[in-house]
Amino acid sequence: MTAYDAYRTAQALADHGHLDPDAVTHTDMDAAADYAGADRPTDSSDRHTVRIALDAIEAGR
Repeated sequence: MTAYDAYRTAQALADHGHLDPDAVTHTDMDAAADYAGADRPTDSSDRHTVRIALDAIEAGR
């Protein structure tokens, strides 16, 4: 998963009201990645990167 894929996944989560990185499930991330046309997170490192991106998006709102 690239940083851009993580950002697009996080943006899709935020656009659909999932703004709490601690509450986002693996299923939520997979669905958001599919919606965004990005690679799905494959391991805990990828999921952590998505959560960091979601944190940054939330902080900017």
